Amino acid sequence: MEKRLLITRWLRPDPQPIPIYDEASVSSARQKVRETGHRLNLQNELIETVALIASELGHNQRLHSKQGYIAVRSVERLGVKGLEVVAADIGPGIKWPAQAIRGRATTAESLGAGLGAVCRLADEVEFDNRIAEGLCVVARKFETRAAARCCEIAVMGKPFPGEIISGDDAGFAQSESVLVAAVSDGLGHGPEAREASNRAIDVTMGTSQLSPDEIMTTLNQELADTRGCAMSVVRFSKHDRSLECVSVGDVHAHLYNRKDAHFFPSTPFVVGERKVPQRKVRLEKATAEPGSVLVVFTDGLKSRTSLKGQLEVLRRPAIGIAQHLLENDSRPDDDALVLVARFLT
Repeated sequence: MEKRLLITRWLRPDPQPIPIYDEASVSSARQKVRETGHRLNLQNELIETVALIASELGHNQRLHSKQGYIAVRSVERLGVKGLEVVAADIGPGIKWPAQAIRGRATTAESLGAGLGAVCRLADEVEFDNRIAEGLCVVARKFETRAAARCCEIAVMGKPFPGEIISGDDAGFAQSESVLVAAVSDGLGHGPEAREASNRAIDVTMGTSQLSPDEIMTTLNQELADTRGCAMSVVRFSKHDRSLECVSVGDVHAHLYNRKDAHFFPSTPFVVGERKVPQRKVRLEKATAEPGSVLVVFTDGLKSRTSLKGQLEVLRRPAIGIAQHLLENDSRPDDDALVLVARFLT
């Protein structure tokens, strides 16, 4: 049930994604790319590049997952048209995504070239990688790279040892000039914790036009019948490069600007706490310079987790930073989830 909720979120709003069963369904995904591209009068070279991206993602699903789906959509940014491929599955996730995007084999059955090829061919790639739950890869290609997004973003999480559902969740949405991202940690772990954290993310994405403190007020009301959760909500505006953050409970948000770091404070309460329906939370602002890295993580990582001064790690792709933190800073007795965003131009 909870895994299906992830699939539904990842594929929304496409009503008829292509299920990937065999080579014929991968071929159907390529054909959908061509039909969509020709309808938009896109250049043939772009169309065939995106068809290859869809093919690589489809073959990855055949090899490594079950119940994989591919959706193909038209996109437009700054007046520039393009195509988007969404590959979502209920599978094991990728334990070592940093190696996979460098084209190295991550299992005995794979040459490891698929995701590496996707990252080279696409203008932008987003990852939502949940160990034991599933994987979503979103790849976009535009008529000109000038339309590229303002952020490179990735999520990676893993459940409590021995379980297959994590109590942590995350979501993000970005437009031409704004990024809204959220990380939630349901109290405890497992399905009941996930019910609270999942609802928190859905509410946040549905109210993303509000400021983070207004979103938090709404969340406190909407989660009153759940066990509650800890939460961070972040909003970045490309116009003035301002970043606003509200954190409650043990979800932490850090912003790394070159050699400096800004650790956003957290208000100590539980979202959905019935006794405190209008709790005042602290909204804090910072400036996200080009190249800055935002890291938001649950308490499945150690409380002293920090990347300050670790320039070699901060230069890695967003999914590589997330993998590094889970491998080196996660606790052995809890769910853990990390969201990483690198602010570009």
